[in-house]
Amino acid sequence: MTDAYRIREARIWAQARADYLSGLSAEAVCRRHDLGLSAFRRRARKYGWRRSDQVEPPPGELDLNLYADLDMDDLARTARLRFAEAVEGGRASDARRWRALADELTRAARAFDKDFFRGMSREEVAASMENMRREIEEEDEALLGPPPED
Repeated sequence: MTDAYRIREARIWAQARADYLSGLSAEAVCRRHDLGLSAFRRRARKYGWRRSDQVEPPPGELDLNLYADLDMDDLARTARLRFAEAVEGGRASDARRWRALADELTRAARAFDKDFFRGMSREEVAASMENMRREIEEEDEALLGPPPED
């Protein structure tokens, strides 16, 4: 979390609501969107965000598309942040588990990258990464509009 007091845009609250109603815990939603837990709970109570009102999917048919935009690097970064949080809070056993998970996710991401870019030169890898970055920016701009001018 960045600041003690934060004002978030309506689209962030809308995404937080959707994530919460799709099954994420309030704590996970707050971490994901950098929201205060008490502010989230207050807003959920005020606007009636109740999971009990949602249609439950049949067992074994959970929609995991909620996590589609996360890759191994994102997950490793989150685990490292949780590690730091546990260390700061004096929870050594939690810190050890988060550190092990972060290391495992980082190794898995590197193995995937190595396999994905096998046989490519550094220049080809750089060009491929630049193309991927450009595609993501174009997709973001199509969804969110152009970035504001400075």
